Amino acid sequence: MLPAEQRLRYNQDFRRLYARGRSHVHPLAILYVLRRPTDDKCVSQERRIGFVVSKKQGDAVIRNRIKRRLREAVRLRLSDLREGPFDLAFVGRSRAKNAPWPDVENAIGELLRRAGLLRDPAQPPQTARAPVRPEAKPDADLTETELKAATNGTI
Repeated sequence: MLPAEQRLRYNQDFRRLYARGRSHVHPLAILYVLRRPTDDKCVSQERRIGFVVSKKQGDAVIRNRIKRRLREAVRLRLSDLREGPFDLAFVGRSRAKNAPWPDVENAIGELLRRAGLLRDPAQPPQTARAPVRPEAKPDADLTETELKAATNGTI
């Protein structure tokens, strides 16, 4: 879960975002983006993210499932996002209800890319950690079984 200062929570913030922000549409979700002025002292200078699903999508169970899926897809991409005072709102659409998980992940990535919110690949993330990988053995040290498993049995 995002910390409270990184969440969009108030109706006036969502209304401002819808009125002044840019929208990017995908069949599974809509992304609204608004860059806040940096001189605004009363608001956090970090990005704030909100998730919305209309009652038209179904009952509370279905709406919450759509929001959970969107939240998780965004959480996985947080380290790829640019820093800055942005407000983002993801609006779940009806197709997100039954979409396969890889489609939801790809939709979020596509929306963030279109909005220009992804960090340059050459620019390392400021807070992300490198994944820890086990020490790899050279191919000569692998047994025949390990070698077949590593190459998916194409030997």
